[in-house]
Amino acid sequence: MIGPFSSPSYLLPPITVFLSCLVLIWLVWRAAPARTSTRLFLGMLLSLALWCSLIFGMRISPTIQQAYLWEKATPALFHAAFVLYYHFTLEITNTKGQKAIIIIAYLSLLIVAALTPTRLILENMRTESYGYAPVLGPLGPVIGFIAIVLMIGGGFNLFKRYRISSSYEEKNRILYLITALAFPLLGAFLDGFTNLPPLAVWCNLVFCVLCAVAIIKYHLLDIPLVLRKSLVYLFVSAIIAIPYVSVLLLLNQILNPMWEPWWVHALIILLLAIVLRPLYSRAQILVDRLFYRERYDFLRELEDFSQETHDISDLNQLFSSLVKLISRALQASSVYLLLSSGSGDFVVVSSSGENTSQLTIKSGSPLLRWLESNEGVLRYRSPDITPRLKALTSKVTNELERMQVKLFIPLKTKEKALVGILILGEKLSEQPYSEEDERLVVTVASRVAVELENARLYALERSTRKELERQDEQKTEFLHSVAHELKTPLTALISASELLNTGTTTLSQRQKLIRLISDSAWSMDKKVVQLLDLAKMEVEGLEIKAESLEIGAIIEEVTYQLLPLFKNKGQSLKLEISGSLSPVKGDREKLEQVLINLLSNANKFSPTGGSITVRAQEVDDKIVVEVKDSAPAISEEEKAKVFDLYYRGEDADRRRRIPGLGLGLAICKKLIELHQGRIWVDGEPGKGNVFAFSLPTWNMDEGQSFTSPQKGDKGEGTDY
Repeated sequence: MIGPFSSPSYLLPPITVFLSCLVLIWLVWRAAPARTSTRLFLGMLLSLALWCSLIFGMRISPTIQQAYLWEKATPALFHAAFVLYYHFTLEITNTKGQKAIIIIAYLSLLIVAALTPTRLILENMRTESYGYAPVLGPLGPVIGFIAIVLMIGGGFNLFKRYRISSSYEEKNRILYLITALAFPLLGAFLDGFTNLPPLAVWCNLVFCVLCAVAIIKYHLLDIPLVLRKSLVYLFVSAIIAIPYVSVLLLLNQILNPMWEPWWVHALIILLLAIVLRPLYSRAQILVDRLFYRERYDFLRELEDFSQETHDISDLNQLFSSLVKLISRALQASSVYLLLSSGSGDFVVVSSSGENTSQLTIKSGSPLLRWLESNEGVLRYRSPDITPRLKALTSKVTNELERMQVKLFIPLKTKEKALVGILILGEKLSEQPYSEEDERLVVTVASRVAVELENARLYALERSTRKELERQDEQKTEFLHSVAHELKTPLTALISASELLNTGTTTLSQRQKLIRLISDSAWSMDKKVVQLLDLAKMEVEGLEIKAESLEIGAIIEEVTYQLLPLFKNKGQSLKLEISGSLSPVKGDREKLEQVLINLLSNANKFSPTGGSITVRAQEVDDKIVVEVKDSAPAISEEEKAKVFDLYYRGEDADRRRRIPGLGLGLAICKKLIELHQGRIWVDGEPGKGNVFAFSLPTWNMDEGQSFTSPQKGDKGEGTDY
């Protein structure tokens, strides 16, 4: 039997909320994890569903007495819903130390349930225009106040968790729960302090839906972002609407007689739209600065960065400016910029934040292939989740985990060539990067890639020009050195020949002059041979007459030839040659030239009374020959240049005092490389320098026959 109040607007709300709560119970039970907080929320939904079923029974009651019987049971269910809600907020926020409050809340529920049969909470029912309404007993307002306190207390628990949480997802989820709480409070106010029809039922439905969405949905709409954008549009509209409406009202007063034709309205609106357009642009800029200050400032900094790329000559400074700019804009804990090393691998050239990295992404990496062939951003997840990352080496994966990588952003030119990679660590707030963040960084990346490539090409052009200028200066100095080196023995030749031509010299004088002519001629011959060797290597290359050689015997022969040079300066020469060296494959004449150059340099640059040691040993199928001198140690900077053509050191005074063309070591390097060997220099301050080269041993499996001289035991520590 239907009661006297059968309006759909009166009967529909409770049954709708009842069915909705049952659906929400099913969805939460199926989708949400089985936790204590979830079970408490399900209990709250069940309490509200039963409460709505009693409300429906009350509203369809034919008499006020039957309505009273239905309504008497509602306070206990309603109170239970908010006791469970408060307990739910404690569990979902992991709040501790409120055990006493929970006990009191559940005791209050038992008291309310015990007082339900009495008239202390609900005294009677009355009839209103919309239907039945409760008449509260003396404890009715107290129970209602306790329910409101429980709701506000639950909101306070959520707010405390919101403030201390470092997770963006958790904060957004809590914000949903806090927003939902506003609806039952609004319903309680409307039902308790206005004469409107009961609205608490609908408010409670909105509350339940928002809470359920916050629990079961993984990706939630960003409430702060929605509010911010809504405020932006509202603010811009207000800024434009106020002068717009004011002008229309003013024109209506002035042009009232002419205001009737429709075309006058259209014309004035069109004129106002044109005139107020600049105001709209200014209003949008003002709003951007107010609501998007960080992003607005970032875009301005990006414009400045584009200008700086034309002025900054130091690429490292440019890279550093870029990573700091991105880090500030996105509030990233760390940003890494990777550029190609020239071999196709990408290495870290600059980073921001506390963590540094030596990450190298190899040219064949699946990660690099994806970045080359795809546009946009790649979010980093575990290789088990992201198939394209499964082929990464464990070393790279561990390094990416250590760097706490979240995003990979490819930097591509207009021709879609990958010139760099930006890697972003997690945000300082530990929240994930939003779609807005990704759109911003992609826009920046396309712009920055072009600027970086232009800056790199400009820096390359400058460095190339400087290198050419340096080589030109070296060649000019080299020509002066050649002229000087050839003029000195040539002057001796001319002077000695003129003295011989006079016929007044004695026999001993003529012998000395002949020896001087011979020495000068050999000196000139040696320098000319160096020049010819260099020219031949530069133009057509040298040929190696490979044969099996006993390197120890060659070292002994060369040192014996140069022994007078060392004795003239009072220098000691020591040989340390292993007695069981394998033969090497090489050109005897060319290797002798290398040894002569190294020993001559050791003699030339070591002081009088110094010591020189020549050591030969076999290491990993290679013969390593070392010439250790007692000259001033070569700096780390000079070690990289000492084998360059025409290089004679940074000390101009030493270059003047010690003759030479700066060709010897450069020729040695080319000759050793022709033998598939390597040459280098080591040294420590106060301990001299060690010039060393390595040669591969002779491979007996190459199928070539040869006759090797009998190897004798040379012993260790031969002194001269």
